[in-house]
Amino acid sequence: KDYILVMEYASEGSLRQNLQTIAQTDWKDKLNLLQCIASDLQIIHSHDLIHRDLHSGNILLNSHKSAYITDLGLSIATKSKSDGIFGILPYIAPEVWVKQQYTKASDIYSFGMIMWEILNGKPVPFEETSKLQSKLQYKIQQICDGLRLPIHENTALCYADLIKKCWNAEPERRPTAKEVSDIFTEWQNNEIILSELSESDKKLQIKKNEYTQIYNDSHYKSSFIPSNIYYKGKFNINLYYYIISLLSLIYNLLYRH
Repeated sequence: KDYILVMEYASEGSLRQNLQTIAQTDWKDKLNLLQCIASDLQIIHSHDLIHRDLHSGNILLNSHKSAYITDLGLSIATKSKSDGIFGILPYIAPEVWVKQQYTKASDIYSFGMIMWEILNGKPVPFEETSKLQSKLQYKIQQICDGLRLPIHENTALCYADLIKKCWNAEPERRPTAKEVSDIFTEWQNNEIILSELSESDKKLQIKKNEYTQIYNDSHYKSSFIPSNIYYKGKFNINLYYYIISLLSLIYNLLYRH
């Protein structure tokens, strides 16, 4: 039998294509948009699936305050073994590089990147030259060592804290999709939070207006990362801890006896 997959038409295109416009909308609309994305992710996770390739190019819009997650072709069951690393580097959680294993928390890390993009009105920085093997290895190492995107000091504290929680180096300490969805629902009805976000936006507006660069969408294509690249990242991390332990042992032998 032949099958035809019919999907709803997303009249506004992808989230990535609309980031600058969305950055200018009020926070009730932005929170509604974020809640839609988190709610979709919650549904995916409730079926014991992991998206594995969550980024703003895989989120489609019917309007600037309503969205849904697409491109579930890489989704796998939570107990399934991953057959490799696939995605766009900045959205990939550090534990994926270290353990070559995706979890629901890995999707939450990616969601934190989307929060950053909606706040700043631009895609996460990622240059084509980053795909050169040496630079790619270096960037992976930085991520695994704890480097994260900068969050402007004028960002509302509640929003900045939630991004940081999504980016926590320990996956088990990140919030769940349901918790994130509930937070956005609560914020939409909290005048104090809405006021804090709006005041923050006024201070950040100058920074947003400085962003005029046209991003190259071709740089943001999901792809497989060769094993010789990410295994090296894993090796470097293990070697780092091995050297630290060895130096500590030598120090104790020389100076503690």
